Amino acid sequence: MNKQIQFAIAALVLSLGLAIYGIIVFANAEKGRDLQALQTQMSLVADSRVEAIEHWLQGQYGVLEGLARNESLRRHVMAVAQDDAEVSGESRDTLRVLLAATAERAGFLSRQTPGYQPSRFDAVLEGGLAVLDPRGRVLVATGGMPPVEASLAEFLQHTPLTERGLLDLHRGAHDRPTLGFLVPVVLEQPESSDGASTVIARLLALRPVDAGVFAMLRQPGVTARTAESYLIRRSDNLIEYLSPLLDGSEPLTKRLAFNTERLIDVEALEQPGLFHQGRHYAFQDSFAVSRSVPGTDWVLVYRIGAAEALAASDARRMALISGLAVLAVLIGAALVLVWLYATSRRVEEVAECYRLSSERFERLSGFLDILTDSQPNPILVVDANNHITYANRRLAELSGIARDELIGRSLTGVLGQDTGALYNAINQRVLETGIPQVEIGHVLDDRDQEHIWRSHHTAFAAATEAQEPAVLVTIEDLTELMHERARRERNTQQLIDTLVGLVDERDPDSAHQSRYVVQVARAIAEDLGFERSLIETTEQAARLVNIGKIRIPRSLLVKGGGLTDQELKRVREALDEGPDLLRDIEFDGPVLETLSQINEWVDGSGRPRGLKGDEILPMAQVIALANAFVALISPRAFRDAKSFDEAEAILMREIGRRFDKRFVLSLLNHLDNRGGREEWAGMGRRD
Repeated sequence: MNKQIQFAIAALVLSLGLAIYGIIVFANAEKGRDLQALQTQMSLVADSRVEAIEHWLQGQYGVLEGLARNESLRRHVMAVAQDDAEVSGESRDTLRVLLAATAERAGFLSRQTPGYQPSRFDAVLEGGLAVLDPRGRVLVATGGMPPVEASLAEFLQHTPLTERGLLDLHRGAHDRPTLGFLVPVVLEQPESSDGASTVIARLLALRPVDAGVFAMLRQPGVTARTAESYLIRRSDNLIEYLSPLLDGSEPLTKRLAFNTERLIDVEALEQPGLFHQGRHYAFQDSFAVSRSVPGTDWVLVYRIGAAEALAASDARRMALISGLAVLAVLIGAALVLVWLYATSRRVEEVAECYRLSSERFERLSGFLDILTDSQPNPILVVDANNHITYANRRLAELSGIARDELIGRSLTGVLGQDTGALYNAINQRVLETGIPQVEIGHVLDDRDQEHIWRSHHTAFAAATEAQEPAVLVTIEDLTELMHERARRERNTQQLIDTLVGLVDERDPDSAHQSRYVVQVARAIAEDLGFERSLIETTEQAARLVNIGKIRIPRSLLVKGGGLTDQELKRVREALDEGPDLLRDIEFDGPVLETLSQINEWVDGSGRPRGLKGDEILPMAQVIALANAFVALISPRAFRDAKSFDEAEAILMREIGRRFDKRFVLSLLNHLDNRGGREEWAGMGRRD
C-alpha cells in the first residue's frame, strides 16, 4: 500500500472521528437547551401554584378582617364584656349566629370535596371560629372550636395583640390537617387626639385543610405521570411533608432527615427559588423547582421524574445522533467511492454518476416545491437580515409579487411596514434564543379589510455552504374561522332573544322575569365564586328559564284565580318539556342539562327525575332560587308582589327542602350587604 493511499485512509478516519465528536457536542448542547426549556416550564407552574396558595391564604385573612370590621360584631363584643347578664346573653347568641354563618359560608366548617380523600377521614371536616378577649379567653365560639390550651394557647401568647397571625399546619381534631388564622378586632377612638385604637377582642379561626385546598397544588393541563407539586418545611433536623404525595403519603405523615444525600428537598429548603437535580422523597432521580410561600415557613416544590422529563428529548437526541452518524459514515463512504473513481480510468462513469445525482437532487427539490406549493398557507424562509430566501406559491399569490421576484426582498417590502416590522422583531428573538414562537395578530390588506393571522417562527440552519442561520415562517389565515365562530354565537344569541320575546308576549305579568332572573342568578353565581364559563352557562340558561311557557295556553298564563289540578299538571308538563324545544341548538356549556334540573329539589321531591343534593347542577340550583325569588317579589294577576323581607322569610323556610343553604345565604348576603335591595327595587313594580 503506497503512502498516498495510507494518507487518504488516515484523513478519512480523522474526518469521521471529528464528525462523530461534533455530533456528540451538538447532542449535549441540545440536551442543555432542553433542560433550559424544562426549567422555564416548571418555573411557570411553580409560580402559578405559589400565587394560588398565597391568594387563598389572603382570602382567609380577608374573611376574618371583614368580620372584624363589622360594626354589629364590635357592638356585641362590647356588650358581652359588660356584667349585665341579660344583655350579655343576647349578644352572645347574636355573635354565635354571626360566627356560624361566616364559618359556613367561608369554609371554616366545610365539606370534603371530590379528589384527595384519605381513607381514615370522615365526610365532614371540623373547624371553628371563636371570639377571644385580649387575654385569650373564649367569649363565643362555634361548635367545632377546641379548648384554648397547649399549642393553641402558646400561639396566642406569642402573637402580638395588634397583629394578625398564622398557626402553621398541624394535626387538629381527629388527626386532620388544620390551619389557624388570627386577626384583631380593633375599636377606633375618634375622640382621642392621636387617633389611637384599642384591641377589644381577637378572631381565631381553625380551618381544616381539605381536598379543595390541596387541589390548588395541581396545575391544570399537566399530564406527566411523575409531575407533582407539594409543600415542605423544616422541623429541627427533619424535612416535613405538608401535602399529599404521589406515593400515597397523607399530609403531615412523611418526614426525612435533613442530611439525606442528594435529596432535592434539602436544597429547596436551603435555597428556594432554584432549579434542582437529585432524588425526591422516594429516591427517584428527578428535576424540581422550588418557591417560598410568602407569609409562611413553607416551600413549594414542583418536581418531575428525570426519566419522564427527558424521555422525548433523549429519544430525539439518539435519533439525531444515529442519523448524523449514519450520514457521516455515508459521506465517508461516498468520499471513498469518489476518490476511487477519481483515481481510476472510469472518469466518464464518475461524471455520469454525478449527473444522475444532480438530476435526483433537482427532482427532490422539485418535489419539495410541489409539496410546499400545495399548502394553503404562505411558507417562507428568511435569513438573519430578514430577507426572503425561499417562498412558496401561496405567498406570491397573497403579495401579488412573482415568486422569483420575492427572493432577496425584505419582509417589510412584501408584508407591509407594520406586519413586516413585527415579524422582523420576532425572527430576531428566535435566532437569539433558538426557541420557536407563535404570534397571532390583526393585518389590513390592500382594501383595508382586517385579517387575523397566526404565524409560526422556527430557527434552523440554511442549506448553504456557510450554513447561515435562518427562520422558517408559516402563516395561517384564521379570519374565516373566527368570523364563522362569531356568526354562530351571534345567531344563537338572536335565537335566544327571539324565544324569550315570544315568552314575554304570552305572559304580560312576567314580561321581564327572564331578564330579572338573569340579574339575580349572575349575582348569586359571582358571590359563590363560579368560574367564568359556568357563569356564562348560568346566564344563558336563566334567560331560557320560562321557555316551556310557549306550550302553555295564554288563557292559563293570565288566569286571575288558582289553577285546577288538571291545569296545574298541564303547566308543569309544559315547563318540564321546555328544554326539548332547544335540543337542536348547540350551546357551549351544559345549558339544556341545567334547564332540565331547575325544578329538582334538594330533598329529592322535585321533578322530573327526583334528583337531590349535589346530584343537582349548581347552575340549576342558582337559577331555581333566582326564579323563585323574582316570582315572589313580582306582582301577579292573582296577587301583589311580596316585600324583600317576606321573600327572605319564605326562602329561609325552604332551606333543606327545596334549596341548599349555601345558595340561599349567598342570595341574602347580596341582598342585605351588597346593595341588592336598591339594585332590585324596581322588580316589584307593575309596568
